[in-house]
Amino acid sequence: MTSVVAVFALAVAGLPLAWALTRSVPLAVVLSPLAAAAVSSVAVVLMLWLRGPLLPWFGAVFLATVALAWFARGAAAVPGGSWREAGLLGVPLLAPFLMMFQSPLGWDAHAIWWQHAGYFAQGGDFARAAIGNETIAITHTDYPPIASAPVAVAWRLLDSLTFRPALAVNVAITWSAVVLVAYAVRRATANAPAWLSVPAALAAACAAWLPQFTAPAEGYSDTMCAAAFVAGAVLLLGAADPVRVTPLALFLVSAAVLTKNEGLPLAGVVAVVATLRLRHEPRRAAWCWLPVGVAAVWSATARVFGAKNDLMADGRFGQLLHGDHAAWSRLPEIQAALSGQVGSVVGAAVLAAVLGTFFLRGRRRALGLAGDGWLWVVFGGYWAAITFIYLISPYPIGWHLSTSVDRVTIVMAMLAGVSAATWLVVSLAPAPASAAIPAQPDPPAPEGERGDRGDRRAAGAGAA
Repeated sequence: MTSVVAVFALAVAGLPLAWALTRSVPLAVVLSPLAAAAVSSVAVVLMLWLRGPLLPWFGAVFLATVALAWFARGAAAVPGGSWREAGLLGVPLLAPFLMMFQSPLGWDAHAIWWQHAGYFAQGGDFARAAIGNETIAITHTDYPPIASAPVAVAWRLLDSLTFRPALAVNVAITWSAVVLVAYAVRRATANAPAWLSVPAALAAACAAWLPQFTAPAEGYSDTMCAAAFVAGAVLLLGAADPVRVTPLALFLVSAAVLTKNEGLPLAGVVAVVATLRLRHEPRRAAWCWLPVGVAAVWSATARVFGAKNDLMADGRFGQLLHGDHAAWSRLPEIQAALSGQVGSVVGAAVLAAVLGTFFLRGRRRALGLAGDGWLWVVFGGYWAAITFIYLISPYPIGWHLSTSVDRVTIVMAMLAGVSAATWLVVSLAPAPASAAIPAQPDPPAPEGERGDRGDRRAAGAGAA
């Protein structure tokens, strides 16, 4: 019962921010756990800088999101926000998360994320001391707070530091992020029939369970980070109507940044790619650097209060730059480990993308679907960034790979899954009535008609 109460409180707390980002009640319900995690994270940052207990800061940030929702009430809703769409994408993805009913025994969940939640729950002064405490540096006190802060809030609200509610909160946030991947793919294939686009979106989201099937329900943050980033990147670089979903996309990438340190290179890569793609729209391109700024805020906060990053403190930067053999000799082992985790999935997706580009590019253009080339650039940039991190790692490379490679590759598997799903849609979709006139998204509807219009569009697409 405490788990149900914790998840319900989390969802309610995230509704104002989620609605401000979507202006759609159904999508706000889906997004609310992740939005509440962001609200909790902002509260933690304020608590660290200004001291005091956590709950008053959480209440203040929550009231700020209520005000934000009020000011956003006149903005157009994001597309695809009907109850039908939310149900088709969200309900089927509940089933794999039933593994959360196993015992909450994940090592990293206890040693890192829930330990951080424990000292966040004790207030600003205690959390400051813990972050700077070198005796617990092994728990990576510099890690961002989005996986820990909502657990701390739930523990304070329940007045109980137990692990079942902690796991339930983590799983609810991860579910929210994974469903947003399905939503993003649905928007990328919005001009295809719903009977094809929706299953493809669900299939792409299921890549969250690769390569480690149990990770999403073990209390870890890896799937949460990967899904939030992939959803944001797809909305930013591949959605049929990118302008209307840009705020949501930037929020999702920022959420990834606040989930794991690997979110920073992800945000940097997508910012560079988006800047190149939007070079003729400098204002929109500049906004794409917002998640990098979010990462800088957390990094500065952690450093000010004494947290140390093992790569920054002891990394082999100098050896790598000077061509040290011991550093560069790691490269084959790193590439073998990355390929061993996702090589078959990525290889199949690359083959599909190459064949699709040669034989179906005109069909994809006629369907009005954006290309996936930019997403593959993001994929390559992330692969290079992860390779660099392993090259400079101060730890024995065999140990470092064995304890992390199955989780840092979730992003790669999901990006490959998105590409494969979109090409599947292109190959199976009925040819449009006029290849010369691609289907266009509907203009914004009045507030009361948005959900009905989304249902009518989906039904019409299915009939086609």
